[in-house]
Amino acid sequence: MARISLRYLAYRLVVSYFVILGIMTLAFLLLRLMPGTFADALVSPDMPREARQAIIEQYDLNEPLWRQYLSFMVNYQTGQFGWSPTYGTEVWSLIERRLPRTLVLFGASFIFGYIIGPLVGMYLGWWRGTKRDKSVFAAGLVAYSMPAFWIAWLLIWLFNYELGWLPSSYMMSQYPDDPSLLAPFEQWTWWRAIVDVLHHIALPLFSIISVGWVGAMLVMRTQMNTVVDSDYVYLAKAKGLSERTVMIKHAARNALIPVATQAIVGVAFIIDGAVIIEYVFSWPGMGALIVDTVLRRDYPTAQAVFFILGVLIVVMRLLTDIAYTYLDPRISFEGGE
Repeated sequence: MARISLRYLAYRLVVSYFVILGIMTLAFLLLRLMPGTFADALVSPDMPREARQAIIEQYDLNEPLWRQYLSFMVNYQTGQFGWSPTYGTEVWSLIERRLPRTLVLFGASFIFGYIIGPLVGMYLGWWRGTKRDKSVFAAGLVAYSMPAFWIAWLLIWLFNYELGWLPSSYMMSQYPDDPSLLAPFEQWTWWRAIVDVLHHIALPLFSIISVGWVGAMLVMRTQMNTVVDSDYVYLAKAKGLSERTVMIKHAARNALIPVATQAIVGVAFIIDGAVIIEYVFSWPGMGALIVDTVLRRDYPTAQAVFFILGVLIVVMRLLTDIAYTYLDPRISFEGGE
């Protein structure tokens, strides 16, 4: 029988919707509390008065703040993000190009981080107190204390400047401006394009994973230290089950619950890290877009990016609640409990 009732699921959907509204409100207010305004970025003193007035009316900047807020809440919930003055295109088409690039980089780093982290934490918790546990745990803490952008600069210095093995910018090799140099690119196949993307993603991906795996490891190790002394673990050992079966099937499965919760926090930190890592590696994704549009006071684009990223985090949180019931049969949301 399903352990999640329709009533509870409806309740979670309503709560998630109001959380998204809160995120939208914060994005709207914080952007307008910054020094300078959207109008300052669009209108120059040399413009004719009629041109300045036309731009102000185009973006509803002549409306009171509460009207701008209501218009923003309605338009952005219906996918009407407007026009980006910075890039001279519709905001939605801009996000359609940028979002997949961010999902490729940070989706891959999230998957690798939450495969490596729980696996390492599982073994460290099982080996608690041993030299292997202490040495790997100490190395993880050292990595966790380092900023991802600092590791990124070290990797760029080593693998790009010194060794010349890996590129340090962009998602793919850039076409040269000189037409006479385009011949090698005209012979590219889809397989060569994939290899080129993997070549470019290596440094930013490793920069994020080198720090991102540690959070999941720390949570998993702590939980494994707790569950290894549980009665059901001793019972499984008494039944003659192999050590590997007891560790994975009985101990690790129950220790995964807090890791699933921490994964949502990890998503937020990964998205937060996107701003810096994408900027360092000139990765053409949402993180670099946030930096550029905020600095240029491009309200329509910046608000849309915050909205999309906020929705992704809220949806992940909702999916985690559902995943709980499959990770631990003791958890039940039947009847809203």
